[in-house]
Amino acid sequence: MDMQNLIKEMQKVKVYELEPQQLDDLLASAEIIFERDTLISGFIRILKYNNYFITQETTDKNKVVLRLYKSEEEARALVNDHLDTYDQMWDGCGCRVDYYA
Repeated sequence: MDMQNLIKEMQKVKVYELEPQQLDDLLASAEIIFERDTLISGFIRILKYNNYFITQETTDKNKVVLRLYKSEEEARALVNDHLDTYDQMWDGCGCRVDYYA
């Protein structure tokens, strides 16, 4: 799927599931502006394509999920929230990241 079609599909839903084998194509097409290994569930990233920002995560069930944002600040807010939750997991808090919220 080319990036223009992917953006159109992402605009229709809150959370878009990408086929895991398509992740390399996405990473080659977009600029990675933030990337961190969660050490629990793969990498969490903020990607930029044209004027859009995309968050990318891999769920605990190995699904690649994307969210589309019009500003970097919105994307960073979600990423920071999820990173805080991952940090709490190390303390055994029993919390979970809700990838589809």
